[in-house]
Amino acid sequence: MAVATGTLALAQHQSWSRSATDQAAFTAGADVRVDLATPLPAGATGTVTHAKGVRGAMAVAVTPESLPTEVVAVDTAAAPRVALVRGDQSPLGPGRLFGAITPAGRAGGAAISGPPGTVQVTAALGAARPALPVRQLGVVTVTLTVRDATGTEYQLLAGTLPADGHPHLLTAALGGTRASYPLRLTQLTLGYTLPATSVGRLALTVSGVRLGGWIPAASSPELSSLLGAGGTLGPSGQPQADGWLTAADSATLTFDPGYGQASANPGFTQPGPPVPVDGQVTLTADGLVSATVPAIATKAFTDSSNTGIGSIVPAMIDGVPVPVKIVAETPTFPTIAGSALIVDLTTIQGFLAGHDAAPLPVTQWWLAASGGQVPPTLARALPPGSGITSRTALVTGLTSDPLSAAPQQALLAIAGAAALLAITGFWVSIAADVRQRRAEHALLAALGVAQRSAATQLFLEKLLLSVPAAALGLVLGTLVARLLVPAVTLTTAAQTPVPPPVTLFDLPQTVPLAAIVAVLPALAAALVVVRRPDPAAELRAAEAALCGTVWPGSPG
Repeated sequence: MAVATGTLALAQHQSWSRSATDQAAFTAGADVRVDLATPLPAGATGTVTHAKGVRGAMAVAVTPESLPTEVVAVDTAAAPRVALVRGDQSPLGPGRLFGAITPAGRAGGAAISGPPGTVQVTAALGAARPALPVRQLGVVTVTLTVRDATGTEYQLLAGTLPADGHPHLLTAALGGTRASYPLRLTQLTLGYTLPATSVGRLALTVSGVRLGGWIPAASSPELSSLLGAGGTLGPSGQPQADGWLTAADSATLTFDPGYGQASANPGFTQPGPPVPVDGQVTLTADGLVSATVPAIATKAFTDSSNTGIGSIVPAMIDGVPVPVKIVAETPTFPTIAGSALIVDLTTIQGFLAGHDAAPLPVTQWWLAASGGQVPPTLARALPPGSGITSRTALVTGLTSDPLSAAPQQALLAIAGAAALLAITGFWVSIAADVRQRRAEHALLAALGVAQRSAATQLFLEKLLLSVPAAALGLVLGTLVARLLVPAVTLTTAAQTPVPPPVTLFDLPQTVPLAAIVAVLPALAAALVVVRRPDPAAELRAAEAALCGTVWPGSPG
């Protein structure tokens, strides 16, 4: 019973300690998690990803919780070495789990360079026939969508592009000089106001970057909506991309910018003053848009949606319907308490870019830190309003909580007391047995049996009792721990931990405990026999005691 109690107590303590570590890892997601009030600019990500003590960094974007399905986008290239996913939470293991949603080709886009802290592209916009001037085309703004090494995408304003047919150097500021290089251009967008009347075809030439295989498009979602509702004023025409020619380091798009205006009072007799309508031209890297987005689903999601691996489910992100294909399932995922889909950050950003939607803002950074500690320079590099969650601090808080720690200490004390009581009781039993067998030991000594042999015989005799008892105690303690530990390992709020607790056995302490309980008393008995007094004196004392005994029926 002492060994069984000790086995149960040590297993409970080991499992409780491991559960506290698992709970902290689930809450933090990584060694350190940074929550940002606003995303970092492209030129400042290096202050986090390359801070002293950071061994790995994973960008994470989370859709608003108000959506029917929470979508968590992670940098799957960094996830296996950063995200703290317990190995038994997926049959695939962390590496294969994230590999299931990692795109085959992660490069995409065009490699770009420039002075530190900037991105530069040369472009020219003019009439398709240089001899013809461009009439009535206003300010054209240029936006560059750039992806860094973490999979995070940024939309950077690169200034305005005059429609004069001459090349202009467009420069977009990264907001700092510590970007996560290399940088790649994934989309170039021209925004303008549709002219009131047709201005003919224009030519856009981009040089200095390789745009082979890119997909051009010209559109005006606002004009399409007005045409459907009858809200245009006068004639109108949709923007349209015509020709697309690419060379080694340049590309030219011929397009019709479209034309038209909106009515200030659609449906009324007096339409009111005209309202300008916006149009855009986009050049998008090939391969960014896929038919479906692979995802890992939590079990809560598959249960609530009645789906499984291989199912395609809809998700709405920033007004864009995203077809998501479930390729793997996990019971839990760090920081996610319920139903959610986990996708690759690069894949979902490319899908949104291909549908003219803004990229998901990265508001979390999960970090693998040396020693699991918060890098000392990290807090100073973050913008105001940011929060830092440390797995180590969470573990300390859970294990030092008196509501949880006190019962664990009491259980260990009970196990120690049971072992001490068992050893003491065994010693008393052996001492009484040795005292009763004094004459027998003395007779054996008189017959020439060596003390060492007698001690060995007694030692083995007692081991035949104690060793099976200790082994049975180990078996009983293991069985009870298997049944009891998962039920009694709870959070400070008396709830089942997430992820579920794992029953662990502290063999480095349990086995020595069983050995001490079984061997120590038997060894003490053997030492007593080895240090026995003169056998002749023992025999005379035994004979005297026997002669002085009055047997029933004998003469007085």
